[in-house]
Amino acid sequence: DDPRAQLFHRSGFVSMVELSGRRDRVEDLPFLLSQMVGVRVQQYGGLGSFATVSIRGSSSSQVNVYVDGIPVNDPYLGVTNISDLSLGGVGRVEVYRGFSPPHLGSSAIGGAINLVSADTDMWRGGRALAGVDVLASYGSFDTARQRFTAWLQPSLFRVKLHAGHTSSLGDFSFYDDNGTPVNPGDDTWTTRVNNDGEGYNMLARVDADLGSVATATVTYDAFTRERGVPGLGSFQSTTARSERTRRLGHASIETTPLLGQLRLFGTGFYARSNDRFSDVDAELSLLGQDTDNTIDVYGGRARARWLVPLVPLALDVSHEGRKEEFHPVNHLPQTTEGPDRWRHAQTTALTAELYLFGESIVMNATQRWERYEAEYWEDARFPWLPPTPTGRISDEARTPSAGVRWQAQSWIAVKANVGRYYRLPTFIEMFGEVGSVTGNPDLVPEEGLNRDVGVVLSTKRLGALENMYVEVSYFDNEAENLILFFPNSQYTSRPVNIGAARIRGWEATASTDIAGRFQAAVNYTRFDARDTSDIPFYNGNFLPSRPRGDVNMSLSGLWHLWRLTYEYHHIGANFIDRANLREIPARDLHNLILRMRLPLSGLTFTIESRNLSDNQISDVNGFPLPGRAVFTTLRYEM
Repeated sequence: DDPRAQLFHRSGFVSMVELSGRRDRVEDLPFLLSQMVGVRVQQYGGLGSFATVSIRGSSSSQVNVYVDGIPVNDPYLGVTNISDLSLGGVGRVEVYRGFSPPHLGSSAIGGAINLVSADTDMWRGGRALAGVDVLASYGSFDTARQRFTAWLQPSLFRVKLHAGHTSSLGDFSFYDDNGTPVNPGDDTWTTRVNNDGEGYNMLARVDADLGSVATATVTYDAFTRERGVPGLGSFQSTTARSERTRRLGHASIETTPLLGQLRLFGTGFYARSNDRFSDVDAELSLLGQDTDNTIDVYGGRARARWLVPLVPLALDVSHEGRKEEFHPVNHLPQTTEGPDRWRHAQTTALTAELYLFGESIVMNATQRWERYEAEYWEDARFPWLPPTPTGRISDEARTPSAGVRWQAQSWIAVKANVGRYYRLPTFIEMFGEVGSVTGNPDLVPEEGLNRDVGVVLSTKRLGALENMYVEVSYFDNEAENLILFFPNSQYTSRPVNIGAARIRGWEATASTDIAGRFQAAVNYTRFDARDTSDIPFYNGNFLPSRPRGDVNMSLSGLWHLWRLTYEYHHIGANFIDRANLREIPARDLHNLILRMRLPLSGLTFTIESRNLSDNQISDVNGFPLPGRAVFTTLRYEM
């Protein structure tokens, strides 16, 4: 099935970006996602720094992130650092707004992001060496990037090999208020220190046709990075460092239609992440830290899709089992290990799709049954005593959803969806963290009720316009049982289910090719995100870090061997605290990209300038973002 066509025929609202035309740019996943409709990215620094993502005003922990359908969310913190996910070996990025499709397993309140390594276009032609892509980039703040990708077709196999390296000093200048925003007398320009980073990633993927019976895929994805942790802009650290290594392997099989009606899918996966954090000089916290934590996640997913004979009905049933284990190691004041935490989660989903009037109307309904069991320890009353095991805890939830797509004409469709989704408590919320967070085993999952409706227009040609796509949607989401942290003592906090929110807004996106020479695209998102909790001081306030308006626009023109692209991003004003006392003003970002095809076939040179107006407003208070930056890329593609 063509994933491009599926966007138009799904009842849910999905965005997809093919990366084949963007590989000659110095961009990472946070930069790419920030240009997509309904998506909000918060960055704590420049290229490679910690970054989180939310969809339709959700919290970052309410978005599930996948690589080839394999979950990569951190079960300990619940927040995925999307900067750790390289785009080097990725063929396309899928963003599911406001819903998570059943074939990805567990539900998510905000939606889901799936990075797909397959490059179906590269396997056309039947050559043993289907393609090679090599590039080298260099630019501001001593940022360098090298990538190599090869697509091979030996015999019955299709092989993709990728290796990449990225490094940056991150030593940009920023305006430091010295921690006194109301006293401009001590403000000064300074340089970001201890903000350097270096990372490597590799991917190997093998696809095989098993005769006329099935296709199989085996993938190994590895990533490692080491970087400084500079801390707040006005109180920078000079020695704190962090390291992260992630290895992900999975194997899957997909049968050809059996008896013309039944298809079977199976996947097994394993992931290990190791996080090392060192702040022995206590520059970032009250006490020194030196931790070395490991998270193992392994499981499998089985799925069957059956087209019911003589009835315009398709049934899809899937089951996923997953176990997550957290092994903490603390080297201060002396090396201690454990106790290990674990959680076993199971999700079963049943989906029915009914096709009426020759597929002009498609109605779907999904019921998920989700259950988890976890091991819990009670925090010790005194730091020299070990945690006390209190046994296992478990919980379960049912999350139904339904949608409809009406194909009014060949070029227009109306979509509507409603569903209930939820988020499991994270390890730190349930089990706590010695010295700062007291765990709460009585937490229940966060729940969300999502509703949306919209219209999609898609046509191959309309006068001088080609491949025109227009989508307008309205969403109305409610979340309850949100987990908030409250002081439990002078030094610790305890999470409780007390938060609630309602988020409404509009999304609009349009793109087209003009006369075969120009490309234009625009996205617009409007939020009204309010706190509806029982806390009088917060009730009715805007949710922090949700800009009321967000606009992305790009215009690209081709002239002989040159392509010039202009990008504009407007981020509306937004509060950065729940009390709505501190507001970040609106900002405008301008980018300009010039690509030139060189005389040697397959060779291109690209120069891009980001943030032309040198706007340096931060996403997060105290964490400055870089201003103007220039990058160059030399790329060879065969």
